[in-house]
Amino acid sequence: MLLLKLTIAPLLLLLINYAQKRLGSFVSGIIPGLPITSGPISYFIALEQGKLFVSNSAVASLYGMSGIGLFCFCYAAMLTKYSVIKALFAALTLWCLFSVFTLVLPINIALACVISLSVLFTLACASSKLQFAPDVKPFTAAWELPVKMLLVTSFIVLVTFISANIGAMWSGLLSTFPVILAVMGCIAHASDKKFSAYKVLNGGIIGSLGGCIFFAVIALALKFNFVIWQVYAAAAVCSTLFTIIMSHYINRKQFAKPVTVLNT
Repeated sequence: MLLLKLTIAPLLLLLINYAQKRLGSFVSGIIPGLPITSGPISYFIALEQGKLFVSNSAVASLYGMSGIGLFCFCYAAMLTKYSVIKALFAALTLWCLFSVFTLVLPINIALACVISLSVLFTLACASSKLQFAPDVKPFTAAWELPVKMLLVTSFIVLVTFISANIGAMWSGLLSTFPVILAVMGCIAHASDKKFSAYKVLNGGIIGSLGGCIFFAVIALALKFNFVIWQVYAAAAVCSTLFTIIMSHYINRKQFAKPVTVLNT
């Protein structure tokens, strides 16, 4: 099991990186809809802790998608006026406060869907109104992929290791901690690539909508006698299709408008 945990994230990231290079911006737009970190964590928890545990954990992750959206929007809104440390601190504080708040909410799939989808749709529309001047040179880094592999793999091993001790709700919430979004957004911001940072964070909001569908399918389907891997495969397909549709709709609205550049 440990070997699978150590290899699944790097393999997924390699496949995604290959698809991005081969198919370009279209695939780049739907990638955030794939829960690269929280998905494998949820799958391993299902294998180790059972269906009931992971079904409750999936509801917590469903709430947690709103936390990701709030983190991304807060950071994006502070890109032009604040330093990396201030923007990151504010965004992480908001994520923590929202996560603690969700602990008092009932484990209810319908309520989690309504809250998360409402919050994320609102944030996606608001984020689409933030406009930045394109970077002179797009942000690229040869070490980006290895860093993502290391972060995601370490996070998967950590959360699945402590899941039995922290319970279903905290396991689900921690699995949605925006580790990659925080690191890549901060690096782009620190490199004065604000538009690149914005694209990362805006993609995180849109991708969280797909994440809602992913965890809603899991939370519902695992209450029935379905094979675990089939449930996760179906959830991944539904999540990806939903994200394709939402990414197309939101991006079309965004780029159809005249660009108003924020003063930097």
